[in-house]
Amino acid sequence: MRLFQVTATLAACCASAQAFSDSSPFILFSTAGLKLPTSREQLQSNGEVQSSIEQVLADCPTERYLVVSQPNLNADDLNMKDTGLHLRSSLENAQTRYTVAEVVGQLNMKDVSAYIRKTCEGAFIDELELAPLPSTNGARTLKENDEELGMILEQYEREGSYTVVYAGGPRKETPKTYVSEFQGAVHTELKRQLQLVRQRADNSTRNLPLFEKYQYFTPGIFMGLIALTVLLSILYAGVSAVASLQVPYGAFDKEMGPAAQKK
Repeated sequence: MRLFQVTATLAACCASAQAFSDSSPFILFSTAGLKLPTSREQLQSNGEVQSSIEQVLADCPTERYLVVSQPNLNADDLNMKDTGLHLRSSLENAQTRYTVAEVVGQLNMKDVSAYIRKTCEGAFIDELELAPLPSTNGARTLKENDEELGMILEQYEREGSYTVVYAGGPRKETPKTYVSEFQGAVHTELKRQLQLVRQRADNSTRNLPLFEKYQYFTPGIFMGLIALTVLLSILYAGVSAVASLQVPYGAFDKEMGPAAQKK
């Protein structure tokens, strides 16, 4: 009967594996009887799960607490073959289990430890951060982490009652994004199209007449020619006036007659 319940618990964590790629499962189990939340929704936010944890652990049911963080964990990871054997075994021996298949948002395990430390004074709290799961071949890493967790749980079982909070830790490996293989071809085609446009523009102006292809008469040149015409007119009038003066050559000769002596 217990084996069926454990299988159903893990199956619930894997039922919505494809719902959100940025979500992670949450598992809480204890050797003591806990008052579980009435809501058993398998899709919750990190704030809702944090409130449920505080509600369940408000009475400090056990003396020892293990807070486990598994970075890059998805619900589908727990459904891998030959992984999570020690976790399944501990779930089978636990008296109380509470799971959420999809926790949207990062659940801060430091806040969980801080709440237990503040509420349950004198309780032993141990934090375990497992190795992050890689995007490829994550089953091997998950199996190694499960063996490490199994050794710690064996020690806990020998020392008395305990409660385990197991959740996905922060994302330490960004998912791979698709990079189009046609970017180079598109770039080359766009460059070729631009070259064709430039060639067409050059050909459209190459066969034009000389005075249509180039601009020789600009407004600046027009205003300069007008000013030059006015100045040349003034210069011509001045030169013409000076040139029109007629002075007899005798006007500059000194008078030597009787009239000059009377003066």
